[in-house]
Amino acid sequence: MQLTLTLQEQEVLLEAVTSAISDVGTEVGHTDNQAMRQSLQKNKKVLLAILDRLKGIG
Repeated sequence: MQLTLTLQEQEVLLEAVTSAISDVGTEVGHTDNQAMRQSLQKNKKVLLAILDRLKGIG
């Protein structure tokens, strides 16, 4: 899939992904459920990969 974004859209998306990473990190720290923790850590890993790719665009 290819997605073309304006500079403003890229900036907003970067902020949103960065915020989501922070939120997931907080949730990981607050959960005692091992399965949920693993799922959140997977999601955080995916978000970090997306963030790296977005940073490579600009």
